[in-house]
Amino acid sequence: MIRNKKTFFIGLALLISFCLVYAGMMSPNFGNGRNGLEFADDMFNSLSKGSAYFIGDQMKKATKENGKTINVTLKAKGNDEAVNWAKLYQSAGADVKVDSASVSVKGDYGKILASALNDSDAMYNNKGDSITAKYGYDAREATYNWYNSFKKMDNEFKKQEMFKESSVLNNVMKKGIEPAYNYYGIEIKHVKDNKASLTFMLTFYLIYTLWYGFGLFFLFDGLGISTSKSPKKAEA
Repeated sequence: MIRNKKTFFIGLALLISFCLVYAGMMSPNFGNGRNGLEFADDMFNSLSKGSAYFIGDQMKKATKENGKTINVTLKAKGNDEAVNWAKLYQSAGADVKVDSASVSVKGDYGKILASALNDSDAMYNNKGDSITAKYGYDAREATYNWYNSFKKMDNEFKKQEMFKESSVLNNVMKKGIEPAYNYYGIEIKHVKDNKASLTFMLTFYLIYTLWYGFGLFFLFDGLGISTSKSPKKAEA
């Protein structure tokens, strides 16, 4: 039963208009068949990518490792993976030997890091075709192989108490390889170039959330539904 027609119809109008706007947002009219949520998600991913580039800094740190020779044996899951790992380190000028699932690597640590970072830079800039041509298999798989083989290398460093080398390696993995892999295929956008769009989306999100909340509030108020406790009746 409606107790307050004015607030009830205000709430009803707000919720109906909320649903109409939602239907418009979910329609595939925001470019490339995307709906509004997909468009916003792509925008925020692109802006996030634009502020997650640290490969240049890691490259400078990697050059400090030039001339340092490492000698490690990395254990792959199988021969096929070992062969693919070997291609990565051979491209960095390392002496590589494959024995079943084991990959023995001896080479210049700085050059190995630089090779991984150069590949990561190409992936970050969506130039995966160059990585595929370089190694003869999928670019994302190659990037993933850098990461997995580096994890094995890190274990070897710790066994050999090469903690400084381990620290450098982990930074390359987290600030170079991971972003390159995760952001591959996403367009790079910067906040400074998209201030208007970003401001509009954040403002719209705030207003749209309040829109729904006030719609429910007025609707329930019109129906006489309240979360407040009723005053106690005085005892006779």
